Parts: sequence; C-alpha cells; structure tokens
Amino acid sequence: MKRLISLIMAQLNMNFGISHYRYYYLKKRQRLWEPLLIIIGIGSVVLTIGVGVFKLASSFYSQLGMLGHGNAVLTMGILSSQVIVLILGFTLVLAVFYFSNDLSILIPMPLAPVEVLASKFAVILANEYVGTVVFIFPIFYAYAVNAGGGFFYWVSAVLVFLTLPVIPLVLAAIPAILLMRVTNLSKMRDALILVGGFFFMFLAIGFQFFINTKMIEPGEEELFLQRILETANGFVELIGAKFPPSIWGTRAMAEAGTASGFMYLALFIGVSAAGLGLLFLIGNKFFYQGALSGFETHTKRRKGAIGDIPGRRFKERSPLIAIVFTEIKNFIRTPVFVLNGFTGFIMFPAMLILFKVIKDPQTAALWELVNILELKSIGALIIAGYIFILVSFSSIPFTTFSREGRRGLWIPMSLPIDAKSIMVGKALGAEIMILIGSIPGLVIIEYLFKIPAPYFFAGLVIGVIASMMYSIVGTIIDMARPMLNWIDEQKAIKSNLNTIIGMLVGIAIVAVIVLLTSFLYSHGFSDLIILAFVGGVIIVGFILSWNLCGFLAGRIWVNLEP
Repeated sequence: MKRLISLIMAQLNMNFGISHYRYYYLKKRQRLWEPLLIIIGIGSVVLTIGVGVFKLASSFYSQLGMLGHGNAVLTMGILSSQVIVLILGFTLVLAVFYFSNDLSILIPMPLAPVEVLASKFAVILANEYVGTVVFIFPIFYAYAVNAGGGFFYWVSAVLVFLTLPVIPLVLAAIPAILLMRVTNLSKMRDALILVGGFFFMFLAIGFQFFINTKMIEPGEEELFLQRILETANGFVELIGAKFPPSIWGTRAMAEAGTASGFMYLALFIGVSAAGLGLLFLIGNKFFYQGALSGFETHTKRRKGAIGDIPGRRFKERSPLIAIVFTEIKNFIRTPVFVLNGFTGFIMFPAMLILFKVIKDPQTAALWELVNILELKSIGALIIAGYIFILVSFSSIPFTTFSREGRRGLWIPMSLPIDAKSIMVGKALGAEIMILIGSIPGLVIIEYLFKIPAPYFFAGLVIGVIASMMYSIVGTIIDMARPMLNWIDEQKAIKSNLNTIIGMLVGIAIVAVIVLLTSFLYSHGFSDLIILAFVGGVIIVGFILSWNLCGFLAGRIWVNLEP
C-alpha cells in the first residue's frame, strides 16, 4: 500500500507539474506574471460558470420545489456530470493508460499491473475532479441554500462528489482495456482505436438522447404528470430511471442524516467500489498486454514500398504545402489528438439535435418561432460564429507546436524554411482540419434553421476568414510559449494553458461581436449593413493577424528552445 501511494503521488506530481512549477516560479522566480494571469483567467471563467450554474439550479429548484420535487435538481446535476464524464472519459482513459511516455519506465519495474493501473486511474480521477467541481458544486450549494443543508448534507455531498466520476470512468475504462487488447492482434491499431473511440462517444451521446426522448412519450403528458405527483420522489425516479446511480446519490444527499440516506450513500459508494474491483481485476489480466503492444514494431516491408521501386519519381511540393500536409498527417495519425481535437465537432451538433428533440413547451415554442422567422443576416452570423467557436474550443491551432514535444520540435527547426512559412503552414493545416470537422455541424444548422443559400455562403466566407485569423493567432501563441514537457499526448492538449487562453480570448471576441451587433440592431441598421460591418471587422482582424505573423515569427523562432 505504501508503494502504491508513493506511485500515485509521483503520477499526480508529473500530471500537474507540481515540482516543475514550484522550481520554475518559486525557486528561479521567472515569469512570475504567468501564475497571476492563470489565476485571473481561470478564476474569472470558473466564477462566471459557477454563478450561472448556481442561478440556473436555484431557478429549477424554485419551480420544482412548488411541486415538492426540489431534490430533482440534484438528480439532474449528478446525471449530467456522469454522462459528461462518460463521454469524455474514454479518450482520457486511452491517453493516460496507453499513450503515456512513462510506460517504458513503469512496466520494467517490480510493480504489479494493477498497481500501475490504479496509479493512472487516480490521475484520471484527479483530472475529472478538477473539471467536475466547477459544475457540480454550484448545484450542491444551490440546493443547500434553498432546501437547507446541514452538516450531514455536506458530508454526504463530499462523499458523493468523490465517488461521482468512478462509475462512468469504469464504464469507459473497461471497453478501453478490452479494445487495446484486441488491437494487439491487428496492424490497423490506430484505426481501430479511432473507430472504437468515436463509437463509444456516439453510444454515450445516444444514451443521453434516449433519456431525453423517452422521458415523455407523445400523448402521455397526463400520465407523466401523474407519475411525478404519485410519490415524493417521483420526478427523481423518472429522471434517473435510465441510470440508477444518480438516484442513489440524490437520495443520499436529500435524506442525509437518516437511515435511508445512509443506506443510499452506502449503495452509491459500494457499487462504485465494486466497479473499481471489476476494473482492476480485468486490468490486472489485460492491461500490460495492451500496453506492450504499443512498443511493438512491424518489420515486414509493405509490398510496393518506396525502396522496392527503382527510379521512383517523387512529386515536388512547395515548402508551405509540405508543412500543411505534414501537420495534418501528424495530427490524424495520433488517435489521442484526433479524439480530443474532434470531440467538439461531435458534441456541438449533438447538443443542437438534443436541444431540438427535448420535449419541453418552452423549447418547442422557440423552435416554432425559428420556423416562422426567415433567418438571413442572423443566420449568416450563426454560421460564421459556429465555425469561429469550433476554432476556439478545438485546441488544434493552440497546440500545434506543443504536440511536437521536445523530441519532435527539432525536425521543423532543422528545416531550411523561414519561420513565417512554418507558422502559416501549421495554421493552414489546422484550418483545413477544422473546416472538414465543421461540415456535420453546418449541415445540421442548415437543416434546423433553413438559412437562405446566399446568406449561408456569406456566413461561410466570413467564418472561414475569421477561423483562419484565429488559427494564425493560436499558432503565434503556441509558438511563443509551447508546452513541450508533457508525459502523455493527452496532456499536450488538455493540460495546456494555451487552450484555455484560446477559449477565453475566443469567448471575449464572440461577446464583443454580439454586443456590437445588438447595438447596431437597436439603432435601426439594416441586416445587410450589419453583416457587411461584421465582415469588415473580420477582414481587418485577418490582415492584422497576418502582419503580426510576419512581424513575430522570426523573432520568436530564433529564441525557441526545444
């Protein structure tokens, strides 16, 4: 046990870079402004999200509390958190379990597979705690404020929070371990990982669809209300019927301090512990087999390989185009990068469809209004905004140099190509991937909003210019401060401050555009003038980013240390 705790502490230290930051900021005292910027930036986002979730949860409680079902707020919060962990957990499990640089060090050590697996699972849990607390704590606090939560409530809340990600992560980890064991039998390892990852993601999203679409069947609205009002926990049972652990967590907190509350808390923790036991049992048998397959190489030469064709002619490309194709190939051949970078391209369309199929009177009224209105300039701005938001949340242009790592960055640095070409090539490669990934969402937006073709294409043009502008900005940011000391490929994206900077700045830009558009609309400007104004602002921004790229690229490149 002492050895396992030491291993977990070492893994957490490496994952969060505690020793690195302590030495860098406290001992060397370099770039002390950076922690302050991080605290202010992340703190403002956390505060904004927390206040918004608190107000929303309080509003839900005030409405459901009148029917005596205020504890359904807890159910919705727990269920939503677990579904999000389930959807995103598969990618995180694959990265931490199988794509970590420290596996070559850990496997030869006198450690049981279950010890290595447990330490890595602790890292995953720690990452999920950091992300989940921002969303779930405001809900727990809103319920405590409105329903009156005492000492036992908060004890149960803490235990439920600590246990909350375990069950969905177990459900994500077991298929991941079995998948990696199967891929050991195939040369198409990366392709199978991608297929399995996206299949699992679609499965989890489909589960969420099933919960929302089957809650109220057409023509059964009266039966739905009757089922709610029949028992004190009718609404809770109805919401959590498809995933019982959310009911157990709710009852454990809502009935804290009673025998019933203790029973549900014990059930919630006990099932989570049983799931962990099953995971470790399977992992102890199959984990090393899947991990070791990552070190295998195929020495058999392909038929028709380059060296087997005498006098083969190579197609010459310009340096810029070569960098573009290299950027795309390096990204798509790494399953962890694809699963992380393209998650938003699946999640955003899925959220649109989910919002469409939710059977709620207010939502239905909103869609009826959308069907009546003919969205022209607003529709074009929706298209442009969607593409821009994908850039901000995809992290692809904000990690383009970070993904190279210290071992890979020397390759572009040794090429006889100027820094601006390298920067523009990487930005253009990121832009192409983003535009391809945006196609499903654009099709769904057009299907839902019925935007006239001229305005659709106008929005598409503005969106492409805006996204290219921001891809250049993201590439500049990542070249200026790349994160090269990562342990696993997941950390190069998820733990990279540049991705947070990209999201924050992107949200700020969208907010400014929305405020300007609202201001112009309120002062009577026509749709075409507003659309032309926004397009002009985007073009000016693109010109500025292009000139900034030319001005900074060489200066940053010569000072970059791999």
